[in-house]
Amino acid sequence: MSGVTLKNAVKRFGEVEVIHGVDLDIDEGEFCVFVGPSGCGKSTLLRMIAGLEETTEGEVRIGGRDVTRADPAERGVAMVFQTYALYPHMTVEENMGFGLKMTGTPKAEIEQKVARAAEILQLGPYLKRKPKALSGGQRQRVAIGRAITRGPDVFLFDEPLSNLDAELRVDMRVEIARLHKEIGATMIYVTHDQVEAMTLADKIVVLRNGHIEQVGAPMDLYQNPDNVFVGGFIGSPSMNFLKATVTGPGKVTVAALDGAEIETA
Repeated sequence: MSGVTLKNAVKRFGEVEVIHGVDLDIDEGEFCVFVGPSGCGKSTLLRMIAGLEETTEGEVRIGGRDVTRADPAERGVAMVFQTYALYPHMTVEENMGFGLKMTGTPKAEIEQKVARAAEILQLGPYLKRKPKALSGGQRQRVAIGRAITRGPDVFLFDEPLSNLDAELRVDMRVEIARLHKEIGATMIYVTHDQVEAMTLADKIVVLRNGHIEQVGAPMDLYQNPDNVFVGGFIGSPSMNFLKATVTGPGKVTVAALDGAEIETA
């Protein structure tokens, strides 16, 4: 297991800067969720950690090692995407072991690691099936199993439940939480769904327009938001905001409440 550190991380596409000097520490074994509205930069930041997007400026460290310019394969990460990306002509067992096979891992070791991942994810009865014979939730578990067999330092999840229906998403959230508890690995999870963030995370990173708005434990963000954006984004139903006018020490009047005067302290 390894922690992840970003130091003044910047990403530009041409002249357009989309990630603006992000500083972030994710502890070893922590479940960290990046959350924010569409276009906030959460998936781009995840891809920078994975090495799928080049970091324009700044530093990315995994386990204390500077991997800013390292290839994705050298970073010790495994990524699970929104799409399952399974090979339809291969069995579950073959899909889960394919990455190891490509790196020349001995067959006996592949079988051992696949069996262990299948046990963790309760996929034992399905190892000889092909993806078309599986449900959406089972396919996503196979994709996660493929990541587990690699034994990465850090797991990266890019909106892995977006293609599932509401009931399956709830079930898979439970599965992912159980997986984290069982293997104790560092996990970084991207979602636009703040309910997922609140139920899964040890630490939430709220992003907007390529900036970090707030970092903290779920209940810290819920009870003590740093600004109006975080207060309105975290929580369901969302926080209500009323315009008020300060009328004296510890007092405001609220137009929406027929000008009622309210004590604030």
